Amino acid sequence: MYLYAGAVMAERVVSPVFVGRDQELSELAAALDTAVEQGPAVALVTGEAGIGKSRLLAEFARSLGPAVRVVEGACTELGSDSLPYAPFVTVLRRLIRVEGVLPGPYRQLARWFPELGRPGDEEGGKHQLYEEVLILVERVAADQPLVIAIEDLHWADAATRELLGFLARNLTQAGVLLAITYRQQETGDGLLGPLLSELSRRPRTTTLRLDRLDRQGVGCQLAAILGAEPETATVRRVHERSDGNPLFVEALARTGERTPDSLRNLLLHGPRSLPGPARELLRIASVAGGRVGHRLLAEVAGQDEVALDALLRELVDRSLLRTAGDGYDFRHALIRHVVYEDLLPGERARLHARYAEALRDSGAHAELAAHAYAAGNRGLALSAGYLAAGRARGTYAYEEQVRLLDQVLELWDPDVELGVDRIDVLTGAAEACMLSGDYGRGVDYASAGLAAVDERREPERAAQLLEHRGRLRHRLNATGVSDWERALELLPADPDSVQRGRLLGVLAMGLLPEVDRAREPFEEALRIGRRTGDATVTIRGLLGVGSMTRDLGMLAQARTLAERLDGHDLLMTVPMYESMLHAKAGDQHRAIAAARDGIRHARRYGLGRSRGAELASYAGRSLILAGEWDEAAAVLGESLQEDPPPLSRQTLLVLAGYLSLLRGDVPAAADAAAAVEHDGAGSPFLRFQLLCLLAVAQGDPERADLLLDRALADQALTRIYSSDARPVLVAGALAQRARLAHGTGEELRQRVAERQAGLAAVDATLGVDGRLDRAWQIMLHALIEDDGWDDAAESWRELRQPYELALSLYHGARAALEAGDRPGGTARLREAARLAADLGAAPLAREIALLRRPRPAHDGLTEREHDVLRLIAEGLSNRQIAARLHISPSTAGVHVSHILTKLGAATRTEATAIAFREGLAGGDRPADQAGP
Repeated sequence: MYLYAGAVMAERVVSPVFVGRDQELSELAAALDTAVEQGPAVALVTGEAGIGKSRLLAEFARSLGPAVRVVEGACTELGSDSLPYAPFVTVLRRLIRVEGVLPGPYRQLARWFPELGRPGDEEGGKHQLYEEVLILVERVAADQPLVIAIEDLHWADAATRELLGFLARNLTQAGVLLAITYRQQETGDGLLGPLLSELSRRPRTTTLRLDRLDRQGVGCQLAAILGAEPETATVRRVHERSDGNPLFVEALARTGERTPDSLRNLLLHGPRSLPGPARELLRIASVAGGRVGHRLLAEVAGQDEVALDALLRELVDRSLLRTAGDGYDFRHALIRHVVYEDLLPGERARLHARYAEALRDSGAHAELAAHAYAAGNRGLALSAGYLAAGRARGTYAYEEQVRLLDQVLELWDPDVELGVDRIDVLTGAAEACMLSGDYGRGVDYASAGLAAVDERREPERAAQLLEHRGRLRHRLNATGVSDWERALELLPADPDSVQRGRLLGVLAMGLLPEVDRAREPFEEALRIGRRTGDATVTIRGLLGVGSMTRDLGMLAQARTLAERLDGHDLLMTVPMYESMLHAKAGDQHRAIAAARDGIRHARRYGLGRSRGAELASYAGRSLILAGEWDEAAAVLGESLQEDPPPLSRQTLLVLAGYLSLLRGDVPAAADAAAAVEHDGAGSPFLRFQLLCLLAVAQGDPERADLLLDRALADQALTRIYSSDARPVLVAGALAQRARLAHGTGEELRQRVAERQAGLAAVDATLGVDGRLDRAWQIMLHALIEDDGWDDAAESWRELRQPYELALSLYHGARAALEAGDRPGGTARLREAARLAADLGAAPLAREIALLRRPRPAHDGLTEREHDVLRLIAEGLSNRQIAARLHISPSTAGVHVSHILTKLGAATRTEATAIAFREGLAGGDRPADQAGP
C-alpha cells in the first residue's frame, strides 16, 4: 500500500490526547514486566497505515520514565538494499552516544562507529558483527531495562530481518523488550512472513493488533484536537469518512468536508502510480459509492473475466481494494473519496450513467436513484428514489427514507407517474421524520403540505397533516395541542370516526399531566376504538385511561394490540407508560426493565434516536434512584451519543448532570448545566433542579435562592405531575439548609423561613401521585421542619432507594447528635457511611465523615485565623477578606489555607459547615482560644 503514515503533512493537526488504546498500553507494560521478570520478550504491534502504531510506542515510552532506557530505529521504504541494517544503526548509535561507550571487543561495529576503537584487520564475518551487537545490547540492559523499538518492519531489508531474528533467538539478558511495528497487509510478499511466524511462536511474544477507532473514540480525538466537544453530526461524518483511522481523523479535524491537499496527495500516490488499466478500474470502482458486487463491476467495466480478475488481484494486493462478500470495497473510505474527486465532471457523469443502465432492472432502487441523479437523468432518479424510499421504510431505515423523499421533492415532476401527488410525499416525509427523530425538519414538511392542501375541499387530508405536525411539535417543544384542536374542528362530530378517535388520543396525551383536561378525550378515544375496532385508537385510549387509573392490565392490553400493528412507534409508547407507572409506585427495578426492553425494541426498529432516547431518560432516572449509577451513566451516555432531539437531549443532560453531582464531579455537572441552559428546551423545572443543586455544590447559595424564587413564582409548577414537582421542592429545601450553613443572623433565618413557608404552600396544593411521591413529600417536610427524619429514612428503605436513604440517615444523625443522642446518631451515621461508600456518593460521604469525626475542644486556630474564618463563613472571597482586615490578598490566602488544614476541610464550604457546627464562627471563641 503506497501510504506514508509518517509523512510530513503541512495541514496535520496532532491530537494532544491519546485515544482508545488503554488496553494496548497495558499489554505493552505487561510485556516489559515479563522481560524483566522472566527474560527477553518481544511485542509485535500490527495495524494499517495511520492506525497509531508509532503513537502507541511513543506513549508507551513516555509512560516509562527514566528508569527504563528506550531507543528507537525505523526501517525505510527507500529500497531493500540501499540502507542495510538502517534501524539497528540508529539504535546502536543512540546506545553508544547517548548511553556512553561500554568496554568490549567491537572490531566489526567499529567500522560503523569509530568511537568504539580501531576496526580489526580481519573480516570477522557477519556472525562476528551479530555477536558484537548482541554483546552491546546485553551490556546496556544489564544496567537497567531496555526497550528497543523497531518501526515499519514491513520495509525491512534482508539484513535487518536476519539480525532481528538473531537477536530474538540469542538474547539471554533479562530486561530487554523488542517492540516491533509493521503493517499486516504489506507482508504478503513472503519476505517478512517467516520472521513474523518465528517471532510469534516464541513463548514471551505479545501480539497487538490495533483496530480502527469507533465513533466514540473519534469523538474523543476530535474534542482533544479542537479543544471543544464536537457536534454529534460532525463526529458521525468524520467517523464515516475516516473509517476510524486516527491519521485521517487528524487530517479531517479542521477541514470538514474538504480533504486536505496534503492528505489528498498522500492518498493518491498509490492510485496514480498504477498501470493504466488498473487505474481505470479503480476509478470505475470509486463511482460505485461503496461496496460493489463483482458482476456489477464487470458489467460496468466491460472487461472479460480473466483480464478483470488480474486487475482486481493487483488492486487487492496493493491494499487499495479488499474483498467484501461477493464484491469489493476500498480499503479506506477516504481513498475512494479522493479517487472519485480526481475524476473530471464529464467522466463522473458518464460512469454514473453506465452504472444506472446496469442497475435499471436490478431492483436496487436506491443505488439506481443515486446513479441516475448523478448522471443527470431526473425522471429515472425520481421514480427510482420513490420506490427506494418505500423500501427504506420497510427496513426501518427512516433517515434514509427522509433523504430519498427529499430528493423526490427536489426532482418533482407531475408528468412522472408515481401513483401519488406531492402532498402525499410531503405527508410521508413528515411521518418519516417523526420516526427518525428529525422533528424540526418534519414540521417543515407538514407545514408545506398544509400550505398546499385546500382545507375546505379535503378536510380529512388537512386534519391528517395537522395530526402529524402536532405530534412533531409536541416531541420537539411540547406545543402540538393547537394543531390537534384545529384538526378536530375540521372534522365532523361523528362518534364513530376513526380519524377523530386518533386525534382525541394524541390530544389527550399532549394535555398530560393535566389529568382533568385529558380524562374526557382519553375516555372518548377508548370508546371509539372499541366500537370501531381500530387498534391505534384503542391503544391510545387504553394507555391514557390505564395510566390515570393505575390499571396495569389496561397497559398490558395496549401492548398486545400494539404488537400486532405494522408500525412500531406506538409500540414504543407502551413501555414509557409502563415505566412511568412502575416508577411512581416505587418499583424502580420493574420501571428499568420496561424501559430497557423498550430501548432494545426501539433500536431494533430504527427508532433508537427518537423513541429510544425518550425511553433512555425513563431508564436513567430509575437507575439513579435504584442506586445503579454505573449502569445509569452508561445508558445516558450511549443515548446522548446518538444525537437525540432537543427535548430528549435536555432530559438526558439533566440526569447526567445530576448523577455527576451525586458523585462529586462538579465540573462535569457544570458542563451539563451549561448545555442545558444554552438549549433552553423542555421543562424549566428539570433545569431548575440541576442548576439549584449545582449552585449549592459550588458554594453559591445566593444563586440557588434566586433560582428557587423563579421556580416558586411559576404557576406551571402546580400543573406538572406532583411526583415531578416535589423533587424540585426538595432541591429548594436543600438549598435553604445550605444557606443556613453558610451564614448567621436573624435576617438570614427570617429569609430562609419565608422560603420554607413558600415551599410548604406549594406542597399543600399538590396531590400525592404514588408511593414515590409520598416519600418525596415526607422528605420535604423533614427538611422544612428538621424533624421526621426516621419516617423519611423508613420510606426510602421500603422503596430501596439507597442515596435518599443515606441522605435521610445523615440528617437524622445530625439532629440526634445535636439533641445529645450520640448512640442514635452514631448508628445512623454508620449505615449512611456504608451506603454512600457503596454508591460512590463522594460529597455525601465527606459530609458523613466530617460529622463522624470527633473534634477536640482546642481547634488550634490563631486569633487572626478566627477572624478570617468568620469572614469565610460570611461568604467573602480572599480579596474581600483582605480589604476587611487591611491585609494583602496573598496573606489572606495563606490564612485560608492554614484554616482548611487545621479543620481538616477540603473546601471553604466544608470549613464553614465545621465552623457553625463547632461554634467557631460566632463572636465568642472558646475560652482557651481567647486572645490576650
